[in-house]
Amino acid sequence: MKTQKFVSELFLENGQFILVGLTGRTGSGCTTAAGILESNETVFPDVDKLTDFYSGLDLQRYKIVKDFTESHWEAFYSIKVSDLLSVYLLAMSHDELVQFIISSTTDSIDKDKLNKILNDGAFSRTQLRKKKAKILRELIDHSQELDLDYLDVTNIRKTLHLVRFFTNKFKKELNEINTGLYVSTYQAAGKSIRRIGEIKTKFDTEEFRPKSVFHLPETINRVIKLIRKSQNGKALVVIDAIRNPYEAKFFKDRYAAFHLVSINAPDEHRKKYLQKLHKFSSERIKHIDDIESGKGDKDNQYKHLTNPNVTKCIEISDIHLFNPKNEFDNNNILKAQLAWYIALMKHPGLITPTAMERVMQVAYTVKLNSGCISRQVGAVVTDNDNSIKSVGWNDVAKGQMPCSMRSLDGVINDFDSKVYSSYERNDALFRKKAKGNLIKFRSIESSSEIFKGRNLSYCFKDVHNSLDDDKKGNQVHTRALHAEENAFLQLAKYGGVGVQGGKLYTTASPCELCAKKAYQLQVAEIIFIDPYPGIAQEHIINIGSNPPKLIQFRGAIGKSYHRLYEQIIPMKDELDYLLM
Repeated sequence: MKTQKFVSELFLENGQFILVGLTGRTGSGCTTAAGILESNETVFPDVDKLTDFYSGLDLQRYKIVKDFTESHWEAFYSIKVSDLLSVYLLAMSHDELVQFIISSTTDSIDKDKLNKILNDGAFSRTQLRKKKAKILRELIDHSQELDLDYLDVTNIRKTLHLVRFFTNKFKKELNEINTGLYVSTYQAAGKSIRRIGEIKTKFDTEEFRPKSVFHLPETINRVIKLIRKSQNGKALVVIDAIRNPYEAKFFKDRYAAFHLVSINAPDEHRKKYLQKLHKFSSERIKHIDDIESGKGDKDNQYKHLTNPNVTKCIEISDIHLFNPKNEFDNNNILKAQLAWYIALMKHPGLITPTAMERVMQVAYTVKLNSGCISRQVGAVVTDNDNSIKSVGWNDVAKGQMPCSMRSLDGVINDFDSKVYSSYERNDALFRKKAKGNLIKFRSIESSSEIFKGRNLSYCFKDVHNSLDDDKKGNQVHTRALHAEENAFLQLAKYGGVGVQGGKLYTTASPCELCAKKAYQLQVAEIIFIDPYPGIAQEHIINIGSNPPKLIQFRGAIGKSYHRLYEQIIPMKDELDYLLM
């Protein structure tokens, strides 16, 4: 009995607190995933219904995690970020909210209709603005610490339930005025909070307050603390959804039990879903995608901090789930993957990784060798059976100095011919631009210690392209090889075997140039994490008589790969202890 209690205590912490942050593009299925997790009774699909998705050993792996998850199922508490944005909106006056909604969209708004909806609809009728105002202020006013002893946790949960009811009603009302007005209003609300810590009509003209980037996640964190208090520390929580990478970082830095989970649906399925069920036009979907990809607001120098950037969130996710939406009501594949990873969160090492996870983890590891200061990418080339033949990462050719080890000070003052090219040492316009950038850094360094002891690296492509507007975005002038082409070249350099019919794994996805190389090598499958924003797929891959198959990666990666698959104690010992 004592050894059984020992094993129980050993795994207790894993089941006491789990925090899942969902991320993904609008229409990918974050809300669907949250709904599955917060359900008191969830039925997971049988193995025979998943033979088109799982095969070989993965079918047995799924059977094991399904049995475990069903035997230990506990409903999650769902925190919807849209609900908390509603809390901020409810703190505004009628006139302030009218002006903010109008300013949040480029579409023409019927102001009289908007006024009528606010006067007669959910905003005026809700009890939240009067009876629950003090509780709502406690959540969003961070000038004082949250008083966990003072607040009535039961009352808080009832209040949050009312907020969700309000959000659903308010969403319908806004979309009755203009399709998609809810999305634009709540996206603008998020940007305003990240910039100034509150919602204002002309927030983009206000001075940026750095701490405000973490204002919304701090509000979420207050709710998490209240939930944990209400359940004596035990809580399974899902956040729906995180769309800013710094918000994800906030939780990664604070909670070892946090997992950022991306929900990925094929673009054609996702767009069809939004058009059919939400009546979004193609233009509206493109506009939403552009905003969520970090585009837009060209004049906003802080947009990388304040705007949504789902692309980056997907890139830094710990777990990637695939959610085909060709059948709108069929969530079996999504349910199966949730069962898989919830089981591993509660009992690490219950099963071994899939072949796809194993190889992508290698690609994820080798990307850390990259000396590129813009983005680190890793790639692996395998045969058809996932046996690794070569690896590569984006970096300069062997014998040249990586960008991360060069500096503005060096290019201006050192004239080292092995480190800096003849062009960099002699072109007057280039040197003038580089010197200007160095002066900017030095001026900041004189008044702040932020750059003290730092190597002031620079991106050659950015400096070169800035000399002529016509050359912006020119990929030819990069110093580095791409990870995928580097992996291909290793095969030629060291006399490797052929990879015809093999696979290419990449932590990003191949650009147009690398896609052509993969096609020429007759790679059968390209496994990627996040789609490349260019036209590689439409223009190069999806053409000809033998196109490679594009497969979006699904599985755990990075730290989560080890946290989920590393056994706490050897399985044999665990089973032996349970028999004692």
